[in-house]
Amino acid sequence: MLCVFALVALAWQYFALAQPPGSRTAPLPGWSKPALAVLGSAWLGIGAGLLTRPGFWASFVPWSTSGADAQALGVWALALGVGVLGALAEDDLTRTGAALIALPCTAVTVAVVLACRASAVDWHSGPALSLVCMVGGLLFAGASGRVLLTRTSPARS
Repeated sequence: MLCVFALVALAWQYFALAQPPGSRTAPLPGWSKPALAVLGSAWLGIGAGLLTRPGFWASFVPWSTSGADAQALGVWALALGVGVLGALAEDDLTRTGAALIALPCTAVTVAVVLACRASAVDWHSGPALSLVCMVGGLLFAGASGRVLLTRTSPARS
């Protein structure tokens, strides 16, 4: 269902009339940009690795995966990385409203899946710690972005 929804959303965006970009009304705070760059690069890097060389990079996943599973995880991680880095390039909280909802929802979803499959995860490994940090980063980025956007909302008219 997720793939079907993604294709429908892509087609909908393609046929929608483009709006001229307005001025940035809620730029990202300077302190958030390095953290977003690291978070986006981490997801992009592991995603690109899993997609292009799944045999090697699958060892960086804290559970056993096949080559096809590693590539599927790579596509997912690559999309997250591109999304975070795209929000960084956009540099406006008002234009990234959907991402500010999607990031914490994705983090919670991953956390639920990891909790349900906890016995299959090697929690004492470096990749598990990295994954927890990356998922926590998604949660923090989305939640803090929502808070910052809420604080700037009264200033906007």
